[in-house]
Amino acid sequence: MLHDSLGMSFTLRRVAVIAGLALTAVAGLALAAMGRKGRVPDDHTSLVRSPGADPGKPSKSLSMVWLHHSTGDALLRGGLLDALRGDGVAFHDINYGEAGVDGYVVGDHTDVPDWPKTFNTPKFFNVVKTWKLSAGQKHHDVVMFKSCFPNSNITSDGMLEAYKRHFNDLVATMRANPDVLFIGMSTPPLVKADTSPDAARRARAWAHWLTTGFARDVNNVGIFDLFDALAIAADRPDANTLVPQFSTGPSDSHPSPEGARAVTRLFIPWFNRLVREAGFSD
Repeated sequence: MLHDSLGMSFTLRRVAVIAGLALTAVAGLALAAMGRKGRVPDDHTSLVRSPGADPGKPSKSLSMVWLHHSTGDALLRGGLLDALRGDGVAFHDINYGEAGVDGYVVGDHTDVPDWPKTFNTPKFFNVVKTWKLSAGQKHHDVVMFKSCFPNSNITSDGMLEAYKRHFNDLVATMRANPDVLFIGMSTPPLVKADTSPDAARRARAWAHWLTTGFARDVNNVGIFDLFDALAIAADRPDANTLVPQFSTGPSDSHPSPEGARAVTRLFIPWFNRLVREAGFSD
């Protein structure tokens, strides 16, 4: 797994996911070699946005667990894992098939409607916050969680409102654990072929609400805008869809290594600011 070393063995399910990503990555490289059609200018992307001031890595090593699936794997392999470790983060993750409790497999449930059950059921959340900890540690300093790109196919305004209710249901647990820094991520965008303008617009609205409206008065919560890091800007052609060069391919919404680098460029300074603002670093 990616808990302590990328060289450690994967579960069969995860091997299948990684193998699929590898094949699509090869296809993406072939497209690039031919001069991939549809590449958009950098000024249509997050690359024109400043990552903001970086105060440097936290003053103490922080332990993090991340609940995610294959998009997270692509980001980690593309540079995010090395950057987190360079930041002094002791990194662990929960992925497919992991963290089973009484028949409920926490790692299999990362869609937006799943989060209230995972976080608000004490026996499930206790497994999350203590996952793979070293002896003597009570819980992880940081619990990070992300839904995958299918969740950005928001097909109605009612679905968008339901998403908001699911997240608002998390606030009580977050308040009850002030010594845990909760980091959510907005859902990553879909390639143009797999979404519609209205669904993509709602996905942008969902990301905006998460990063500006959700849990605004809860000090130990931060939401990173993964959607905005990977999507074409709202005022550009094909707005709110995955930047072509940030995708593994025209029909695959997994991020490419270039997309992973774009995310890492923004995430690390944002993370370093957040841990200070939330009081998790001197």
